[in-house]
Amino acid sequence: MQEKLPVRDEGGKPEFCAACGAAARRAFAKYCSVCGKRMGEGYEPLDSIRASYNLPANFAVELVLFQEESRNLFEQNKNAISQTAWACVVYSMVPYLGILFLPFAFAVGGAGYFVSLRQPHRGGRRLAVICVVLSVVILGIQILLWWLLYLIPTLNG
Repeated sequence: MQEKLPVRDEGGKPEFCAACGAAARRAFAKYCSVCGKRMGEGYEPLDSIRASYNLPANFAVELVLFQEESRNLFEQNKNAISQTAWACVVYSMVPYLGILFLPFAFAVGGAGYFVSLRQPHRGGRRLAVICVVLSVVILGIQILLWWLLYLIPTLNG
């Protein structure tokens, strides 16, 4: 299939780009050398904006292709049990009331670890181990807070 050649004026002068107004450098140029818009196409409202940033006319298509190539960060860990353990660890950081979530963080973190051993393709092993370790550390901090809550009233008398 032969492409349609751009229309030239009577004097043989080069055609001007509808987007940026630059003159074509060659007699039968297909694309503008400044902004990349196809010569001979009509003006579109976004052409002047694209031309001012030196973006090609197919920038929207390139942007969509770039977005499709980007990966989902949450896709790597498919182990929902270790993710649940992480949520319990985060909730356990609330002073005093967070102690209620610590047994769940420890138990569910352990379960997430065993699931990652049985189904390694799901991942989440490191997250499960982190949850178990953090739940023990946070338990120590929560016990300290509860001990301070008991100790402070007795210091007055």
